[in-house]
Amino acid sequence: MKAALVFLTFLFSQVATPNRIADVQIRGNRRIPTETIKFNIQTKVGDTLNRDIIRRDVKTLYALSYFDDVRVDEEESPSGLIIMFVVKEKPIVRSIDYKGLNSITKSEVLEKFKEKKVGLSVESPYDGARVRKAEVIIREMLAEKGRQNATVEAKTEDIPPNATAITFDVNEGPKVTVAKIDIEGNEVFSDRQLKHAMKLIKESGTLSTLTGKNTYHELKLADDITRIRMFYADHGYVRANILEPAVEVKPATVYRTLPLIKPPFPWGIPLPFAKKTVDRYYITIKVEENNQYRVGDVKVTGNKEFTADQIRFLLGLVPGQIYNETLLRKGFENLKKLYGTRGYINFTPVPVQDLDEEKRLVNLTINIDEDRQFYVNRIAFSGNSTTRDKVIRREIMVEEGQIFNSALWDLSLLRLNQLGYFEEIKSEDAEVKPSPTENKVDIDLKVKEKGRNSIGFNGGVSGIGGSFVGLSYSTNNFMGLGETMAVTLEGGTRQSQYVFSFTEPYLANRPISTGFSLFATKFRYDQARELLGLNPSNLPAGLGLENRLNFEQSHAGFNLTTSYPARVFQRLGLTYQLDNTSTSDLNPATREYFTGIARQERENFVQTGSFTTFHARRLTPSYTYNTTNSPISPTHGQAFTGSLEFTGGFLGGNVEFYRPTFEYRAYKPVNHGRNSLAMRAIVSYVQSFSNTSVPFYERFFIGGDFDIRGFDFRTLSPISFITRTLNVLDTGTG
Repeated sequence: MKAALVFLTFLFSQVATPNRIADVQIRGNRRIPTETIKFNIQTKVGDTLNRDIIRRDVKTLYALSYFDDVRVDEEESPSGLIIMFVVKEKPIVRSIDYKGLNSITKSEVLEKFKEKKVGLSVESPYDGARVRKAEVIIREMLAEKGRQNATVEAKTEDIPPNATAITFDVNEGPKVTVAKIDIEGNEVFSDRQLKHAMKLIKESGTLSTLTGKNTYHELKLADDITRIRMFYADHGYVRANILEPAVEVKPATVYRTLPLIKPPFPWGIPLPFAKKTVDRYYITIKVEENNQYRVGDVKVTGNKEFTADQIRFLLGLVPGQIYNETLLRKGFENLKKLYGTRGYINFTPVPVQDLDEEKRLVNLTINIDEDRQFYVNRIAFSGNSTTRDKVIRREIMVEEGQIFNSALWDLSLLRLNQLGYFEEIKSEDAEVKPSPTENKVDIDLKVKEKGRNSIGFNGGVSGIGGSFVGLSYSTNNFMGLGETMAVTLEGGTRQSQYVFSFTEPYLANRPISTGFSLFATKFRYDQARELLGLNPSNLPAGLGLENRLNFEQSHAGFNLTTSYPARVFQRLGLTYQLDNTSTSDLNPATREYFTGIARQERENFVQTGSFTTFHARRLTPSYTYNTTNSPISPTHGQAFTGSLEFTGGFLGGNVEFYRPTFEYRAYKPVNHGRNSLAMRAIVSYVQSFSNTSVPFYERFFIGGDFDIRGFDFRTLSPISFITRTLNVLDTGTG
């Protein structure tokens, strides 16, 4: 009996539970892996059937945006229920095309899609909502270009087995421009002053047509109305009222033109027999100026870290002066920076205006909300797959455990940009996360590394090197440690050079930069052979000496450099260089010419057959101040370098001179940062001592590819070659 009871228990354990899930199957998927779908659902084998969970699973699969349809089928089996998720995948977008789009480019559209996070791209699942959003964005972009009546329709074409091609059919319509802007009610300021305050919409004219500001757009007009209101507020008219502008559209007849230059430039030849009717916008802006107000009392409340006098000084508002809204706003920005240096990153000023109508004064009460003072808890970096964390961290001027200083953090980002290891790092690349419970912040800095290695093979013809071919290798971040190494091998008909250099920016983890370089160059100036194809050693005597001046100069040596930061963005440096230079003549004319130069300078440095080898020992102290944002392509900041090269004297060698050099560079962004203005100035002077003269190769020469075009290399200097037209035939032989 006991054995039978055990057998029956085992038998009943094999019978399926009615609501037990025996299997979960995925059907209908072709592109999305089954494992991916199962990972996103909560219905699992062995679970008891729960229809609420299944409904949530269906919603989850729809939210993935991979499927047009999701349904669930159930099937009973001896082992339990089989749950089948039957999906219908969305077609894949194979191509996106634009038909009739002329006023904006495809790249501009794609950039706007990325900015607005449309999510529509090639090889992505087709989503009707995304396509409709794309239509709206294209219409908005065309409206900004003055195409207010543009229509955009997305058309799809099925591509078997499960793909689609999207074509945006665009009808831009006529361009709607602003013909006239009238301003009414203004007495204090002229129409011209108020129109100048408008930055986005201008009356039609040559300049406004070129810049595209003659096109009407409702949002742009609203922004310009705000600018007019701010213009009045900056001049004390805090109660100035700008009424809702009246916009009227009128038809106008214009001549079609035969464009001389591709649009959007307006120049062309009018065609008198080809007229067209277009819409023109006429805008009327009504102004109520009211009274001008001055600054009254300025009170400060809620401040603890700084005194009221310090805050009032930074605000820049003095009682009795004309009230200026922009000045107040800049004062708040200065206050935010000041509080940021003390860790008050959530500082908020709240101004309250109290207008004294009788005295026409604006009494201000600045309510300061300092919030908490934050300390740095943790600084983490991401995106630096090669660069070591310590290379980044040593440029960070904010330390963990210390008060967070926003000014030092901004300087830290500038120092990182000066390294040249990363793409430009912006303030938004750093996520500063305050703790909700503690007065601490975590900082996560995202960087994107540049290519650190450069291998080049070049060749060509230049004014300096003649015909040349070269191979180079350089890295500015060797093994991710921030070290710089470069090798250059180059040979040519005029010039050849071989250079190896290495720089360690942090010696023994201290901010002492050290480096060295080895170099060897040879320059062959054989003008007669280059121009005439003749052997310079056998040139006929009838050819003038000045046309037979040819020489070969060899230069080899090494240098050692070191520098140390004196202050932020300032470095003191010292360079020692040892080099030997020898110049040999290629014909008697050269020897005779340079012998004459030496005689004039009362120094016999010419020997028979070749010039004396010059042994130069140089020591160059330097000072550098640099706030530029990039070592390669800076867009803002300035840099100054001053150096004094001292050669000879107690250092030894047979060359003795000194050369001070000063260089200044400045960069200023313009056009909202899209362009930059740059300037560079160099001042240098060389002077010998100890009754010697400066070797000719150390003097200043200009001319060639990089200096003054139209003059050959080394043809402009205190010593010049004078050429004349001669018969190159030997007069003795005819």
